[in-house]
Amino acid sequence: MKRELHLKHNSILAVTALSAIALGFLDYVTGYELDLFPFYFAPIAIAGWKVGTASYSISILSSVIWLFSDFLSHPYSSVLSAFCTAMMRVLSFMIVAHLTSKIHFLLEKERETPRDRLSRVKTLSGLIPICAGCNKIRDDKGNWQRVEEYVEERTNAQFTHGLCPGCVGNLLKEARIDNSPEPAGPQPKTAVSNQTFIRRRSFRGRSTRVGFK
Repeated sequence: MKRELHLKHNSILAVTALSAIALGFLDYVTGYELDLFPFYFAPIAIAGWKVGTASYSISILSSVIWLFSDFLSHPYSSVLSAFCTAMMRVLSFMIVAHLTSKIHFLLEKERETPRDRLSRVKTLSGLIPICAGCNKIRDDKGNWQRVEEYVEERTNAQFTHGLCPGCVGNLLKEARIDNSPEPAGPQPKTAVSNQTFIRRRSFRGRSTRVGFK
C-alpha cells in the first residue's frame, strides 16, 4: 500500500514537472511580450493538492524554468534585478503550493470518518515477553520496563491508577480493619450490654477503676 502511494506521488510529481518544463519552453518561444507567468500556478496547485508539501520542489523548479526562459528572451539590466524578480516568483509559487496543500489537508480531515480515525490507532501485536513475578515487559533492546511505560511508548494510550474492590478488601484485611457493613435497624439488647465494664487506666502512676454502663 505504501509502495503504491509512493509510486503515485512520484508519477504526479513527474507529470507536473514536465508540465512546468513545457510551459517554460512555450514562454521562451512566445517571448517576454506575452507573459505566461499565471499558467505556472496550474502544475504547482495540482502537485500541492495531490502530494502535499512535496509540491515545494515543483515550485522551485518552476521558478528556475521561468527565470531561464525569461533570461533567454531578453537580458536584464543587472543581476540584482533578475535575482529580485526570481525571488518574487519563488515566493508566489511557494505560497500557492502551501495554500493548496493546506486546504486539501483540512478538507480531508473534515471528511474523515470514525473508521478512518480508528485505523490510525497504534496497536500492539505478537508475543510480548513479560515477567511472571513483577509483570515487567522486556523490549527489543533487552531492557525491562513497567507495563505502563511499555504501552505508553508504543501506543497513544495513557494510564490512570486506582484500586479495584478486591485489592481494597485485601488492604483492609492486612490493616485489620473491618469493612463489613453494619446490619440495619435497632440492635437487640443482650445480657452483656447491661453488664458493668471495668476499664483500668493509669493516672499519675496509680491504677483506678472506672465503671460505666
